[in-house]
Amino acid sequence: MRLRGSVLTGMCVAAAALGAAPATAAPPLGVDMSCVAPAGDPAPGTPEWVARDTKNQYCAGLRNRDQLASPAFGFGNLTQGAALYAEQMADQAADPSHPRGGFTTLIPGSKSADPFRTIKRWTEAGRGRVSAVSFKGINGATLRGHVFMPPRSVRRPKGGYPGVVITDGSVQAFEELYFWAAEDLAEAGYMVMTYDVQGQGDSDLAGEDCPGACSGVPYQQDFNFYQGAEDSLSYFLSSKNPYAPDLDRARVGIAGHSLGAAAVSVVGQCDKRVKTIVAWDNLQAVTDCKGVTIPAQYRSAKLLHAPALALTNDYGFWTQPTLTPPDAKSKMDGYEQLAKAGLDAQIVAFRGATHLTYTYIPLVFQANELSERMASYYTRAWFDLQLRGDRTGLTRLTATKFDGSADAHSIGAGVYDPSAADPTDPYSGNVPYKIAGIPVKDAVSFYYQSAYSVRGRRCLDMRASCPAKEPATP
Repeated sequence: MRLRGSVLTGMCVAAAALGAAPATAAPPLGVDMSCVAPAGDPAPGTPEWVARDTKNQYCAGLRNRDQLASPAFGFGNLTQGAALYAEQMADQAADPSHPRGGFTTLIPGSKSADPFRTIKRWTEAGRGRVSAVSFKGINGATLRGHVFMPPRSVRRPKGGYPGVVITDGSVQAFEELYFWAAEDLAEAGYMVMTYDVQGQGDSDLAGEDCPGACSGVPYQQDFNFYQGAEDSLSYFLSSKNPYAPDLDRARVGIAGHSLGAAAVSVVGQCDKRVKTIVAWDNLQAVTDCKGVTIPAQYRSAKLLHAPALALTNDYGFWTQPTLTPPDAKSKMDGYEQLAKAGLDAQIVAFRGATHLTYTYIPLVFQANELSERMASYYTRAWFDLQLRGDRTGLTRLTATKFDGSADAHSIGAGVYDPSAADPTDPYSGNVPYKIAGIPVKDAVSFYYQSAYSVRGRRCLDMRASCPAKEPATP
């Protein structure tokens, strides 16, 4: 079904390019702002509860609708995807002794992810610099990725740029899915590395211990993510990083999604070089440092030392009816562990969002329209506070409305406006998503709790406007 959607949208673009105008001009769909309108508090089991839940599921799939309705997205998915596919095949053919692990990247169009955010388009627009990198994991597997740098117009701090390393998610995720975060942070003055864990994307399927122990084979193992988070951090902090002289090694954080989030939850606490953590669905409570090999000189003297931000959502890969109230605190274990230890911590659960909010798999899994921008907003604000000591980060983390900080870097896919399309530019007509002015209480989940304990500021329930006493569970 994904390929059919891509082909149909591509045919529409081809027809437009040949001058075949549609019989009637379709009006722009626009972002459905009713998905971030006040949702009320209906009683469980009432028709109003069911209606709200049904609407929430509808909102959770609108990003797919927007992709299918956009000729600009269809053109980018086909053309950029084809170019990246050919490049991937050429790289593999030139290195036959190191089979790559990413079978999902073999699907035409998949590697384009968000086609408005490819490295080529980003660098040619002057928004930043990128260098491809490769490095050895602990078992000898070659891991591949990219380091993103701010544009030269962003002044280098005296000690160097703060840095962030991003570990991708499981089930054959790949680094291109997280370029939204890398590009946004780099434009804002960070050095950022994305990479593929062993067995996924462009990284090796197996290490040098295969045949034999074959650690990390098959690909879906904790080892690939936990050890990948550690090995990528060590590479990023080493002199082999092509931008090493420009990195402030004292100000480095890590982020990850899904199994990558579980990995950074542990590595971030166990490796003292990590100053802070951002976990995209979701931060895990840490009990020990098993499952990852950390050089003795970098082992943290205590189990918990790094402040962390947890971002989560209403749904997993797919939506399902929620006819009775779930445990509102069921996603808060990692947050509560750090808050009780006196470390800065925050958890934000996005309304109508899915596990795929933080990736950009085109035309397949459900995702809502605006929570990716909200994830960018909180991610950058957290790193600004924890790595830069920027108090405006705290202001944004605790704000009651979103400002335009994430919108300033919003260049990715959005809704299609035919009146903004230029017949000479098949990428035109795309209107990136924006979130400025949306009340936070209307953007967070009405099923799961959002809270923070940061720099002495404490909020028990962000949706309830931070009451002095925690509201009762429905």
